[in-house]
Amino acid sequence: MEKGEGKELADKFEVHAYPTFIVFRPDGTIQHRVVGSDNLETFIQRIERGLNKKTSLPYLNERYEKGKMNKQELMTYKEILSEAGEDEKAGKVYKELLPRLTSKDKVQKEFWPIYEDESCVIGSPEFDFLLANLPAIRKNSGTEKVDKYLFHKYVKILEDYILGYQKEDAVPVSLLKQQIPGLNIKQQKTLNTMLPLAEMVSNREVKALAAVIESKIPTANVQELKMYVFAYRAIRWQTQDADSQPQFKETSNKLTDLIISSMENKQASLTLTDLKTYPIILTSLQENMSKNNYSRLAAIGEKVIPDLPDSQEKRYIQKTYEKYRKLSCTKP
Repeated sequence: MEKGEGKELADKFEVHAYPTFIVFRPDGTIQHRVVGSDNLETFIQRIERGLNKKTSLPYLNERYEKGKMNKQELMTYKEILSEAGEDEKAGKVYKELLPRLTSKDKVQKEFWPIYEDESCVIGSPEFDFLLANLPAIRKNSGTEKVDKYLFHKYVKILEDYILGYQKEDAVPVSLLKQQIPGLNIKQQKTLNTMLPLAEMVSNREVKALAAVIESKIPTANVQELKMYVFAYRAIRWQTQDADSQPQFKETSNKLTDLIISSMENKQASLTLTDLKTYPIILTSLQENMSKNNYSRLAAIGEKVIPDLPDSQEKRYIQKTYEKYRKLSCTKP
């Protein structure tokens, strides 16, 4: 689509993003358009709306220009515009719709999409209304749907804190601490685990986090341990010259030694996934290890890897542990 006939067609039909799906009438005019991909069921629903004249984009454009839309039609129009990639106009319609909605409207299933708009962020008036009216909204829109939405909203922010990707204007942890405990969603345990980690990163509590990691090393599975160590890495990233500071050097060395000791104790049960993930964990603690630790890791690989099922992933992991052997023999 970016050259030749494709570019000409894109210009002719005003295609500005890929993929764009266009529904044509028999006379060659545009009936509807959908921008972006989604799961098959949702995609079919969007195309079906476009095939229905009264929910097609040209028809709704005309209705809107005549000023004849009721609240439900404005909601549908806003969704159709978003699906068509017309974000600026969708935002305009959204702002026009919100003042017309009553509190009773906002808890109804028909108006659930107001919470799916990108402007409905944690801390916004609409999101606050959602939290204050969860029982009614769950009843009307479905508990599973609402709780899945809430989980993704909060887990994304918590992940950003833990990974060190939070922005300067990120939702403050103090607000997350007020809201998360009262959600009572199916995935509550996950959020409850991530919340204190996000707080430690936000406050740069190195000693407290290191103590938590140390307590988790003997029993945590490799994915859980990775999450805790990533939080430690986030503090390293956010602290100027962290690796040259005694506090970080001592802590990183201690945790590295404990994790390798744990690997040695678990050799009989280590999987390919474990052997692939542990190096990620260890490099999150410190960029370079001692020759002795490289030697210990190489020994683990030499003992465990040959007995694992052959695969491309196994061969890739084997190269990692062979590299450790070379590093253990490198002259200072």
